[in-house]
Amino acid sequence: MGSSRKRPAEKDASDKCPKRSKLHKSDALSPPLTVTVRGQTFEPTPVFDTFWRFAAERHAITEKRLKGLPAPWTDDPILQIYPFCNTYRVLDRVSQYIIAEVIEKGSQDPTELVFRILLFSTFTSINTYETLRGAIKPLTWSTYERANYERVLRRLYDDKVAIYTGAYQKPAPNLGFVENFMNHLALVEVLMQELPTQCEKAEYVADVFDWLCTFKSMGDFTGYQLVLNLSYSSVLNFSDYDFVVVGVGSRRGLQRCFKGQIPHACEVDIIRWMQLTQAEHFSRLNLKFNGLGPRARPIMLCDVEHILCEVDKYVRKLATPSRRPFHPSGTLAKMRLPKAWTLPARQSLRIKCQEEAEVEYIEKFVVDSIRSHRGVDGEREFLVHWEGYSTDEDSWEPEDMLADDAPHAIREYWEHSLV
Repeated sequence: MGSSRKRPAEKDASDKCPKRSKLHKSDALSPPLTVTVRGQTFEPTPVFDTFWRFAAERHAITEKRLKGLPAPWTDDPILQIYPFCNTYRVLDRVSQYIIAEVIEKGSQDPTELVFRILLFSTFTSINTYETLRGAIKPLTWSTYERANYERVLRRLYDDKVAIYTGAYQKPAPNLGFVENFMNHLALVEVLMQELPTQCEKAEYVADVFDWLCTFKSMGDFTGYQLVLNLSYSSVLNFSDYDFVVVGVGSRRGLQRCFKGQIPHACEVDIIRWMQLTQAEHFSRLNLKFNGLGPRARPIMLCDVEHILCEVDKYVRKLATPSRRPFHPSGTLAKMRLPKAWTLPARQSLRIKCQEEAEVEYIEKFVVDSIRSHRGVDGEREFLVHWEGYSTDEDSWEPEDMLADDAPHAIREYWEHSLV
């Protein structure tokens, strides 16, 4: 049931964008370039230039905040009102916490590093991790006993304290327990039997990802996020040019950036092209982009994928008036970059398969069902399960967009909720 996520051109949110946006101009001409991959040529839309303007402006905001400058950090009304992730994934709050508190604090033994990163990534909650770390000493795999972790997690559960982050839903495997957190704890135990060895012997980073995806509930999204978190440490030493996984949100963003339909097999190639030609686009648009850190690190593959998802949200917000302003905190803590990024092994390019994908088909996003709803900044969002995707790709979508694309799914959700 539901409808295709590919809307007709006349209904595209980019055609309804208010002119006050300095990052996106709906009446702008398409960028004077095309990209050809796998024998197919793709022509960018005006949203393609919005991608680069967004990347530059969002990073400029972060740089100002790191310097302790007062708000407002941007003249762009959308970036002033709504929260968006950083241009660089590593600068997001959770990534910074993983580097400073999960990786750098504690034993640097590879197995213990894997355990702490896996434990945090399973719940992706700073409060849950700090509660575990405060109650269990030492927080190590070598001294692991399930009863100790169950006691702490069950206390949070009984006190109705959120164990998981609210950013996205994590499906739990069925490993014989009633509660999701216990099934996830059991999954940590299962993964720890081989994950340290998988990281050590992997010839390609894709090997670790492929192995993770053999486990039920460990789909593309969850597996890729765990791989990225592991890559902040020395246990997974591969170049950031090696591997990327395209999620549902970034697929939508990529589709906005180019005319016509993009086959799944072409997505990674286009993202690689965007990453390699970024200097050209910043220069063409007269954008100042300083890169990351003292070495001016460019946007990497994971960052392009990350930004595409944010640009999709940005363009949608252009057509949606604000109901409640977003008020970010002031000065940011000192930036922490992974020490492992300086290791020599990171300089060698190791792509498992140059072809990366062989199947030629058009990716469609069709609403299978709606699982839940919530309020965010005065607006309603629905948790959507997409037809043909695993549950770890479920995503929160705004009500106004679903009202256009899948009104029957919304009606059916409310009918079942009232039963």
